[in-house]
Amino acid sequence: MENLATPHDAFFREGFGRREVAEDFLRNQLPADLLAEIDLGTLEICKDTYVSKDLRSAYSDLVYRVQYRGADLVIYLLFEHKSSPEHWTLLQLLRYIVAEGDQYRKQHPAARQLPPIFPLVIYHGERQWHAPLNFHDLVAPLPPALAPFVPQFTYALHDLSERTDAQIKGEVLTRLVQLALRWVFSDRPIERLRELLTLIEQVQDKTTALTILESLLRYYVQGTQTLGEGDVRTLLQQTSTGDPIMQTFIDRYIEQGKQQGEVAMLLRLIERKFGPPDESIRRRVAGADPETLLGWSERVLTADSLEAVLH
Repeated sequence: MENLATPHDAFFREGFGRREVAEDFLRNQLPADLLAEIDLGTLEICKDTYVSKDLRSAYSDLVYRVQYRGADLVIYLLFEHKSSPEHWTLLQLLRYIVAEGDQYRKQHPAARQLPPIFPLVIYHGERQWHAPLNFHDLVAPLPPALAPFVPQFTYALHDLSERTDAQIKGEVLTRLVQLALRWVFSDRPIERLRELLTLIEQVQDKTTALTILESLLRYYVQGTQTLGEGDVRTLLQQTSTGDPIMQTFIDRYIEQGKQQGEVAMLLRLIERKFGPPDESIRRRVAGADPETLLGWSERVLTADSLEAVLH
């Protein structure tokens, strides 16, 4: 089973972990007959509801809880994110469902029934999704006489990959999160990122826009494996925006990149002249202000020892 502690998983949780994105996505993607039964105004995001601590680094569940309309009953919406096809997804979902049932029993000892769970898999990988959709397809042989004794369930699949015609619906923030996942494997990452930046400029709340922008840039540097910090800084410099808050962020991002480059250069010079620096020296250099870095960079050229550089 793949390790899901990835940039894709982190961005998925940051995006779909926002209540406004979750509610808007569900309004546009849930079956109409299910939407008619629930009250999205009661939506709660239950992060790490029933995944034990030893499993949280390996699984990327995201659970929402909503009430039925006019009743004090709940339904759980289980989201599972995948960036590559996984044959055993149904078995993983079954573990979640069983674990949720045990958790619910502990929280409601007088209960004699369990709330329903709607499992939905969000996929955005490069290859076609070919994992089984029905649990009986995982069991072989399955004689008809045994079928009633084997669990049987399926899941909804929302395939965001570029090779599909998935409809990207919702408000600008909801569409942005989905498109970012859809395009992260594109062979034109700079062009795709430029399109996403134009969507961010349409986000009305600037605090939200800045949070999403930072998350998006981190995701595309880590997730594409082709874009570097330099590529992103160049793109930001080319991005025209009249918003002073956005421009301040861009300036800070660019300046931060320049300082990271200066840190890397100084550490390289230190290594060539005095040998590999230990971790304490690396931390000290990384934490220095720009003026101090400039002074050290000048002294490293003539100093006889590392102590003389960093005094």
